[in-house]
Amino acid sequence: MHPQFAPESRLVCHRCSYEWMPRRGQPPKRCPRCRSVKWNNPDLKVTCVRCGHTWNSHDGKPKRCPSCGSHQWNVPLRSYRCLRCGASWDSKSSHMPKRCPSCGTRLWDIEPEVVIPPREMSMLMEDDVMREYRRGRGCLDISLSMDIPYSVVRGIIHRRSPGTEPRV
Repeated sequence: MHPQFAPESRLVCHRCSYEWMPRRGQPPKRCPRCRSVKWNNPDLKVTCVRCGHTWNSHDGKPKRCPSCGSHQWNVPLRSYRCLRCGASWDSKSSHMPKRCPSCGTRLWDIEPEVVIPPREMSMLMEDDVMREYRRGRGCLDISLSMDIPYSVVRGIIHRRSPGTEPRV
């Protein structure tokens, strides 16, 4: 007699969920209802990690959850945290989000830099623009490389170098 299958215990098919009392103390080779040889395979019972629904699968690897319809029923939700504003959220998508849903920044996964007051920032920016201009770079090139509007670069050069026409 097999110790796992006592004659008084009920058996359950993991494929069709049929319950029955065994006739003998030995495990049957097939389910009496669906005739599956995999009736005792616990891998046929699957749980969706998205919605928590548990069901019997014929092969253990279904294409989607019958409850929520997710094709990624076995892929856990991805958690993200915005390093700018501190907001946290779970994404059902396998792709990284483009924007933080709370503050809307595209740079949500980049640690924020030290905050520089606007006046000091503009002085530093102007020094950088002038340094690049003196190296022979034009306004458009500086604008593109420093991600500053062209009109701002041209205004800085015009203001800091009076009497010269800024080169494009």
